[in-house]
Amino acid sequence: MPSIPNSLCWGAFTGPSVVPLLPNGGSASQRNDSPFDVFERQGSAYCTLFVDDHAAFVASVERRNSGKGTEWNGYARVHGTPVQAGDEGLVWSGGAGAVFLCERPDLPRGPALPASQKYVELELTTDRAPDTPRTREVLTGLLQQYAQFAKHKLKCANK
Repeated sequence: MPSIPNSLCWGAFTGPSVVPLLPNGGSASQRNDSPFDVFERQGSAYCTLFVDDHAAFVASVERRNSGKGTEWNGYARVHGTPVQAGDEGLVWSGGAGAVFLCERPDLPRGPALPASQKYVELELTTDRAPDTPRTREVLTGLLQQYAQFAKHKLKCANK
């Protein structure tokens, strides 16, 4: 197993917490494409952990117009298992996602940030993690942790 950074993806995860999802490899590195703030800058952000230059774990956050009952990808909707994370959470083979309402009355609304965009969708994806009960358990725990991190980091008034 390569050496994994202690803090991953904006500080949302610890290196050891994602190790059960990673393939064996010689080197690991992470890349965050932008700050974790989908309300004040752009509408999405991604963090990728590479193992031997291959994307092995991805955490993403996206601002959305819809909340519970949002359009999940087809695979997640058919094969996902509901979990307690955010307002609605699902775990599926190789991934997990949650959506929640994030009240931010302090933000000015306008063309760049319409009033309807008050929901946040989180997604975790893995590559080469086996579809086992243990993998789904790890993904569930990480998704729950990620939802709490996101609500705090995004300054949601409705924690």
